[in-house]
Amino acid sequence: MSYAGVIKKAAIEIADKGNGQLVALIKSIFGSGSAMFNPTEFTKSREVAYAEHRIPGLGRPISQFVSGGAATLQFSLLFDTYSAGIPSHNAKVALSSTAPDPGKLSVRQLSEPIVKLMEVSADLHAPPIISFKWGVTKFDGFMIQCSEKFTLFNSIGTPVRSVVDIVIKSNEVDDMKRNSPDRTKDRVVTEGDRLYNFAYNEYDSCSDWRYIAEANSIDNPRLLRSGTHLMIPPI
Repeated sequence: MSYAGVIKKAAIEIADKGNGQLVALIKSIFGSGSAMFNPTEFTKSREVAYAEHRIPGLGRPISQFVSGGAATLQFSLLFDTYSAGIPSHNAKVALSSTAPDPGKLSVRQLSEPIVKLMEVSADLHAPPIISFKWGVTKFDGFMIQCSEKFTLFNSIGTPVRSVVDIVIKSNEVDDMKRNSPDRTKDRVVTEGDRLYNFAYNEYDSCSDWRYIAEANSIDNPRLLRSGTHLMIPPI
């Protein structure tokens, strides 16, 4: 991603500035946090969960929304101490590129701090929150997966090139305010309906089915007759 001939580097930053040692490690590798090479692509995805209720006699199950899932961002970073040279913006890598083959720097010195982003912080008692930034893209969350594939070795077996695959899970919270019903409603029971279905649809909570049971004098919530009218009270 570039503008006026200037290449914009992707960056990984640690949101927890109190984790000074890890912040220093990342900066020592990436300078200001910029990646050695930009990813060639990245994938952002999200899933939602539905529960299936299998009703005897029906050809298909009834699906009910349960909850949304956190978004994830997947990308790969290339590390190279064999021939990256000056474009790496790292003095050690530039020297390693000109060194004789046996003297090449191990690529693990560059990739290891990335792996450490999944280690538990002594202060937070959890891995740090990180931020992936590249142009207009900004994604905050926790690294939940990191795997490294070594693709090149020097004459004495030192790894000098690797690809690190990273998955970050968003830490964004759902702050949407849902409205409770402010007036009594009437609903008709169909085959397979349960009180917790009505409670979830009206109150956004399956556990509030008791309000409906009490309003309709229902002693056994398992015995709902199809065609019955239910009064949905406000809460």
